[in-house]
Amino acid sequence: MKVLVTGASGFIGAHLTRRLQSVGHTVLPVSRRPGALYNWSDKSLEKGVNDADAVIHLAGENLFAKRWSAQQKETIRSSRTEATKKLARLVAARKPAGFISASAVGYYGPSSAVRLHEGSPSGSDFLASVCRDWEAATAAASEAGVRTAIVRTGVVLGKEGGALAKMLPPFRFGLGGPLGDGRQWVSWIHIDDLTSLYLFLLENSQARGAFNGTAPKPVTMKEFAKSLGHALHRPAIFPVPAPILRLVLGEVADILLTGQDVEPRRTREAGFQFQYNDIDSALIDIVKK
Repeated sequence: MKVLVTGASGFIGAHLTRRLQSVGHTVLPVSRRPGALYNWSDKSLEKGVNDADAVIHLAGENLFAKRWSAQQKETIRSSRTEATKKLARLVAARKPAGFISASAVGYYGPSSAVRLHEGSPSGSDFLASVCRDWEAATAAASEAGVRTAIVRTGVVLGKEGGALAKMLPPFRFGLGGPLGDGRQWVSWIHIDDLTSLYLFLLENSQARGAFNGTAPKPVTMKEFAKSLGHALHRPAIFPVPAPILRLVLGEVADILLTGQDVEPRRTREAGFQFQYNDIDSALIDIVKK
């Protein structure tokens, strides 16, 4: 298939592009970078959708790009909702074989006492409201009869980007440790499993609705730090206190200090099989690479 991929030059998009190409699909990348095959202008995006057999939508403002001022919060929301609405309208008109859009487990809001799944209600904080609006923005496509799937992604683990790339340097020097009190849940997924999930949803003609892009065994932040230290053969005994994180990052620190205990219930029921089920095997693989 010819697959239009937005955010193709990002951390997840670059991995997904290689994975799609490895099994014979042709990737039509959408990017804001100069010289991209397709960009976000109306004419270029419409041509991209019309050229494609399916669309995968990953683009959105990096949550950690800047401190969360009122303006930055609006940028975070609009980069997801407006771009998705624009793309969904074009998809509705073209009617490709499938439309797969990213979302996040932030949809559920912070939770420590309850295990969450795709049928759990949405939360009430800022990120939950962004994710609700983000997912709702795909409506034009689904209402037009286009098979639409949504991937609620957890913490994506890979060497070249995401949270792990920022955590590796201090851990390599033996200065790593849990963030905050370490009791918050980390619902994670290996980058290879995430790209496999997108490929699975692309090729599964029955896959519709929301699917959690998280491994079957979430861990606490304390367990995550211990496992990363073990993979690197380094201690993980230097916690980063919550006040320090909030001082450095502002409100966005709450993403790191709170979490969700999320299970991929519908994902597994659909028949998807994870290669990396536990945090030790995932981190050892990433560090080894």
